[in-house]
Amino acid sequence: MTNLQNRIRELMAQKDINAVKIEKTTGLNRNTVYSILAGNSKTPSAQNLQLIAKALGVSLEFLLLDVEKIMIENLTAEQIKIFCDATNSVTTSIIEKKINISLEKLVALIKEVYQYSIEAEAESPHIDDKFLRWTIDKYHKF
Repeated sequence: MTNLQNRIRELMAQKDINAVKIEKTTGLNRNTVYSILAGNSKTPSAQNLQLIAKALGVSLEFLLLDVEKIMIENLTAEQIKIFCDATNSVTTSIIEKKINISLEKLVALIKEVYQYSIEAEAESPHIDDKFLRWTIDKYHKF
């Protein structure tokens, strides 16, 4: 079973969601969902994965993220600073907008902003306010 299949199954178990509920929530047909879960769909479309992620209450990035890799990497001082900046920026914006958000979504949001900041500006990483606002709006809708 691939990491993607395992990730989807773990999230389904955590949230007590079955394939039928994903089908009803997303509008995907039965064969599509079961094909992805069984590993028969070797290259599921980004649109289908986005719908599944939405049904599971997570971002597509969170669904595809290799959590084990992130948890064992040692961060540099600069990466720790960017992570702190991402945490401060996200929490400040959430508080200012008076948004109620689950801890799971908050952590996923911070990780997404951090990852984007590290990957987007390799020479001089910083928090992109436009991306931050867009991401918060995206998470707030779900």
